[in-house]
Amino acid sequence: MTDYDTRKRLEEALRARAGQARTDHPVSYAQRPLLMLHRMNPDSASYNVAFTARFTGGFEAAAFHRAVRSLVGRHAALRTTFGRVGADGRDDVRQTVHGWLEPDVTEQDAGQWDEERTQEAVRDAYREPFDLVTGPPIRVRVYRRAPGEAVVLLALHHVVCDFWSLGVIVAELEQLYLAEVERRPVRLPAGNVPYHDFVARQRELIAGERGARARSYWHTRLAGDLEPARWPRFAIDPADADAGGSIVFPVSAELTDGVSTLAREQGATPYAVLLTVFQLLVGGYTGRQDVLVGTPVAGRFDPSLGECVGNFVNPVVLRADLSDAVPFREQLTRTRRAVVEALEHQDYPFELLVSELAPRRVSDRNPIFQAMFSYQKPSRYPALAGLYVADPGATPVGWAGLTAVPFRLDQQDDQLELVLEVVQDGDRLAGLLKYRRSVFSAPAAQQLIDDYLALLGAALADPGRSVAELSSMTGADRNTIPAGPDTGPASTGELTGHQVRRVTTVWQKVLGREGIGPDDNFFDLGGNSMLLMQVFEMLADETADTPLKVPDLFRYPTVTSLARHLGRGATTEDPDPSRVRAPSRRARLAEGTARSARLRARDRHRPATEGDRDV
Repeated sequence: MTDYDTRKRLEEALRARAGQARTDHPVSYAQRPLLMLHRMNPDSASYNVAFTARFTGGFEAAAFHRAVRSLVGRHAALRTTFGRVGADGRDDVRQTVHGWLEPDVTEQDAGQWDEERTQEAVRDAYREPFDLVTGPPIRVRVYRRAPGEAVVLLALHHVVCDFWSLGVIVAELEQLYLAEVERRPVRLPAGNVPYHDFVARQRELIAGERGARARSYWHTRLAGDLEPARWPRFAIDPADADAGGSIVFPVSAELTDGVSTLAREQGATPYAVLLTVFQLLVGGYTGRQDVLVGTPVAGRFDPSLGECVGNFVNPVVLRADLSDAVPFREQLTRTRRAVVEALEHQDYPFELLVSELAPRRVSDRNPIFQAMFSYQKPSRYPALAGLYVADPGATPVGWAGLTAVPFRLDQQDDQLELVLEVVQDGDRLAGLLKYRRSVFSAPAAQQLIDDYLALLGAALADPGRSVAELSSMTGADRNTIPAGPDTGPASTGELTGHQVRRVTTVWQKVLGREGIGPDDNFFDLGGNSMLLMQVFEMLADETADTPLKVPDLFRYPTVTSLARHLGRGATTEDPDPSRVRAPSRRARLAEGTARSARLRARDRHRPATEGDRDV
């Protein structure tokens, strides 16, 4: 028996022994909203993160499987499950780190498949939801296309992985796979900092002086009007309005060189140039001069966290004032200054900031900003850029003695209404526009891209041009009616007094207040996501004719809009009292939970207890 065989046997013995070991830890501020969204819509793939590639040149599936298992052993986040602990509905979400949790890895013979079937299989596997209660939060699919060739999908839930972590994973997998093929020890540093250490450090930072300074900065920076963006209305096909869409587009070499030149001349970065143009685009489409755009930052405030896998990313809000129509180069200077300040105060969690600022919540829209700009320049594994965007300009790269060929996967999430990602792949730039199909049609999304590139070209050609003139170049039709964000999408259901009374009664019980009117907004009355879950539980048993989904409660946030939605296919008359069934056990529990939630709002120091696990 070789040293390699002995080592592998020892690893298996240790994994078997560690399988029963587990430790519970609090979740981070970045994880909490993701877990809430997952609980409300467990079948959604909106927060799945993926890496895909076609490996050629002697790919060994068994060695790759062993490499994935070694990767999981190195990173606690990949052995983590999530549960909700507490009695009476107390929302104490915890993450449980397992000593060992077998990754979900399967291999399939795709040698007789055509390319379309392969694309479809990869897409379906990517969209498969994760069970975060039982785990694992990682999924690997290997499709063998020919001897030594395979298409590989690596999917993870965003709650345990961000873009930086994806670079760490791909880089480590390369070393682990090579070690497995060569049957030797891997040359990687041991002792990765576990993600739950970051959670503890983050809480200490927030409670300290550094956290207080960041809190003060953001409260000052985001004072005033935080109303949601109002986009023009576009012709949306209702049959195609679910989920999100994405479009990959090239940035010409001329524009790429121009961005670098202007950034250098103005003492800025390419990121600041591209971001400023995006702010002008959003301002042009919304007609606003006070533009709020989110941008993700790494969130790794300690160098020791650089090789840790987890969800560290924290969005910060960049506010642009376009009211005084300054030249573009002056606006660029303002952007650079705003970015520097935001990075200095980036450690304050966005979710905590939202809870403190308490902006008016509208339907299922993101609070404070509805558009995001991201500039991806992978530092841990630069080759990830081309493999990630997989546009026609991306070229194959070497990986563990193999060739990794980009394999396009449309990650059509709808987390936000509009997201522009610009990826730097060597000396070229590629763009990826993601959009919510209920807000933008595919032609409108393409027009956004065309307008962005046109704005970028105009700004580079004449940086002295005013931002007002540049913003007016967008293709947004000023004569269209702005999308009204207050009531959500229209419903074709019949509005009846019975449905209005049903909704009003449930809201009164959950919110603990009287005098609720037909046009009142649930969130304006003090409602939140947790209380909305109680509304769902209390109404779900009564909606057999019109199946109710949690996202519907966000889309129809007023009494009238929700009642009209529930009226689709339901009886138009009040039910016969003799035929009204008693509330189900689930509804009775939900009513009790709602009362508990209101009491907790008045008494935050109630002792903790243990109870059911759920997400």
